[in-house]
Amino acid sequence: MALQQLANGVSRRRILSTGGTAVTAGAFFAACAPGGTQAPAAQSKGPVTIEVLTRSGVSAADGHSQFYDKRAKQIFTPQSNITVNFVDAAPNVAEKLTVLAAGGSLPDASWFGIVSDGQAGREQAGKGIFKPLDDIIKKDTKFDIKPYFKAMLDALTVNGKLYALPTHAHYGTHVLYYNKNLTDAAGVTVPADGSWTHDEFLTATTKLTKKDQDIWGYWASWGFSEFGAYWARQFGGEFLSEDGKKCLVDSAECRAAMEWVYGTQTKAQVINDLFRVVEGAPLNQGGSRGLFSLGKLAMFATTPGLVPAYKNPAQQEVKFNVGIALMPRSPQGRRGTQASGAAMGITNTPKQDAAWQWIKFATDKDNGVEQVFGGAGSPGGRTDAWNDPKLLKERDPIYQTIIKAFPQGAGSLRLAANNRYSFVVKAVNDELTPFFKGQTSVQDASSKAAQAANTELSRT
Repeated sequence: MALQQLANGVSRRRILSTGGTAVTAGAFFAACAPGGTQAPAAQSKGPVTIEVLTRSGVSAADGHSQFYDKRAKQIFTPQSNITVNFVDAAPNVAEKLTVLAAGGSLPDASWFGIVSDGQAGREQAGKGIFKPLDDIIKKDTKFDIKPYFKAMLDALTVNGKLYALPTHAHYGTHVLYYNKNLTDAAGVTVPADGSWTHDEFLTATTKLTKKDQDIWGYWASWGFSEFGAYWARQFGGEFLSEDGKKCLVDSAECRAAMEWVYGTQTKAQVINDLFRVVEGAPLNQGGSRGLFSLGKLAMFATTPGLVPAYKNPAQQEVKFNVGIALMPRSPQGRRGTQASGAAMGITNTPKQDAAWQWIKFATDKDNGVEQVFGGAGSPGGRTDAWNDPKLLKERDPIYQTIIKAFPQGAGSLRLAANNRYSFVVKAVNDELTPFFKGQTSVQDASSKAAQAANTELSRT
């Protein structure tokens, strides 16, 4: 059996009890009427209860799952005749869904992981766990798929069929966060659109570095898949081939990217240790985010997912003004971008109509905007959410800045053809770590990384 084969190697003892939170779901609002009033929604033909498997965190203080729970309670009404039971996935969606499928107890809709939560959405779609959405979308004449990020839709398409819609997405790890107190004191001006060169950027971060005070200008992250893919494309390289069958981290372009990142420690000396351990930071944050919150780091870059964390008036993580901008272009004038995010899909159960109403609601523009204010990180995976005036005014204009910087949209998300993406990523990072620790050459590390990754890509 295909489902049983997919479950091989997954220990049932690792799957915790569902502990789903029951929520009476109401009208599935496809859009907002003028003035913020919710538009009326069609009722279900009869009482229906659906289960939605979501990433762990339904009862957490923030995150996507808690947002859906709160949003459902705020908006859905019993008059719709649809009840949603949220099933909290642990240890991750991939393992939970695989075991449920093997046991014949599929939820009606589920988180579709491609980069996080086990990254098994595409494999599970190929095994028949998820149902294609193409026919459903064709029948729903009021549904418009055009606003969704093309790169995300491509990543959610398996064998020519679309299996999910993005709940959230972004363009990559090129969003620069900086301590405005430090930059103002040093007379450093950071262009919001990233219109400066790598050399100008390093000059500024050198100016911000005060070694005797343990204050550092910039801490670069390098790990694949997301940070590494950004750096590779910034220098004209690629992590994987377009068909997902070959790892390309040993190219001259990728090596140049790695050398530049490592050079921020060894040459520019704007960070003392790329593997520095940070303790005592607010909210127990570690790494660059922790050092930043301590006021000891002037700049670091990641996804736009931290914008709501820093721009929320009630935030308690930092005690200084945070500036947000794009990273500078590469010496060749490039901007690295790789789409990323997650999605929701319908599983192969009988309650297709109610599950589709849920998917539309969870991925619509309104939720795409509101999740930023509700503690869920990046906006929805659609351009109309990213261009929303409320989002730009009350959080930050960086979302529109990103859209303008990438007129062709977010870069493609290249995934392993054999669905062993997580194994490929681990193999690459394990082999590259010695280089970033100064223990071997970039040629040796990248060659071993490519070889190890290609071994994983050759497995069936």
